[in-house]
Amino acid sequence: MNAGNGKSTRHRAEILERRANVVRSRLLRAVDALDTRRHQVEELGARAKKAALPALAGALTVAALFGASAYALGVAVRRRRRRSLGERVVHAVREMDLVARPSFFRVAAEKVALAVLTYAATELARRATTNFVDGRLLDGRLAVGAALESHREVT
Repeated sequence: MNAGNGKSTRHRAEILERRANVVRSRLLRAVDALDTRRHQVEELGARAKKAALPALAGALTVAALFGASAYALGVAVRRRRRRSLGERVVHAVREMDLVARPSFFRVAAEKVALAVLTYAATELARRATTNFVDGRLLDGRLAVGAALESHREVT
């Protein structure tokens, strides 16, 4: 029976040793996971410290702009309430700049005159350009022919 008991104790010892190894490996994995998380938390804390000042500056800027706009709106509302409705209407009518419109015939005559002047200026510019390119004088004669005539008269 001793032999059986010795075998069973050896078997129990091996089982306990395996269980101890399993528990040890689980414990080491848990420690590794905790260590990794600790590093992540430290890194996150460092990033948060770096981003805290710009975030605070942005929040203060937004708050300052909001406060300034609220103050300006309050001032505008108070100023508007101080003026009576009559004053506001008179001011609005003055700003409209009501001027009598010219008659239809006057506007049409102005457009016709402008069209005629534009056509005349365009034709004058076109003819001057054409004469320049062709080598003609203002009266339409060829510049070379005029130069030959003046040369003949001289000789």
